[in-house]
Amino acid sequence: MSTESVTSARADNAPLAPVAVSLTLATAGPLPTPLAKGAAEAVPVAIARQPRFFIGLVGAPDVSTVRFASVERPLLNLGLTLEYQLSNRLRISTGLLRGNKEYYARRNDYDWTNYPRAQTRDFDWVEGKCTVLDVPLNLRYDAVVRDNARWFGTVGLSSFFMHRENYSYDYREGGENKLWEMPGLVNANHHLFSVLNLSAGYERSLGQHWRLQAEPYAKLPLGGVGAGKVKLTSAGVFLGVKYGF
Repeated sequence: MSTESVTSARADNAPLAPVAVSLTLATAGPLPTPLAKGAAEAVPVAIARQPRFFIGLVGAPDVSTVRFASVERPLLNLGLTLEYQLSNRLRISTGLLRGNKEYYARRNDYDWTNYPRAQTRDFDWVEGKCTVLDVPLNLRYDAVVRDNARWFGTVGLSSFFMHRENYSYDYREGGENKLWEMPGLVNANHHLFSVLNLSAGYERSLGQHWRLQAEPYAKLPLGGVGAGKVKLTSAGVFLGVKYGF
């Protein structure tokens, strides 16, 4: 056998040698993060708590009349108010208001039962000057609500506590002009829920806690007040500032 044949046979019968193959892996991107509680979870937003309880100071130029016989100059009323918000549109309020009432009334507008001498005298007009403590109980409805403003209407009742009362009248007796003055009465007459309160107004927000308010009002008599049980009507415009908790 020739050398060439042996070499060829060995080459044909030799075991296969392993061949090293270099594999290149593509660089993978970052793995997707798992979805947590939904595809797009909203970030919670803190909502400021709106006040529900308000305390306020009010002042008003106030005019008074008895059966519209005469209307005198306006006098200052001052007071403290307390208000609680029942819902977005409803509020209940009370307070303590100190009012000055000055008026002229006709003789027939007074009840003179407790003053028999007056029934025999000749006079036409009576002047009244009173200091009244007014305790209201009102329900307010906000008809128009905006982000920083509200238009509202209010209805309620007031109790009048007559702190001081002074009455006088000019009369003729024996051909002479004379003046009668009732001695000043102090805390002598109280009238529970004797006045109807009606008003409408505008409230403006100054930040989260402070409010400004303007409120035209009328106080209508449901019964007589004071020593003479007169039907006293009052009107004015409350101007005030409130702080909410």
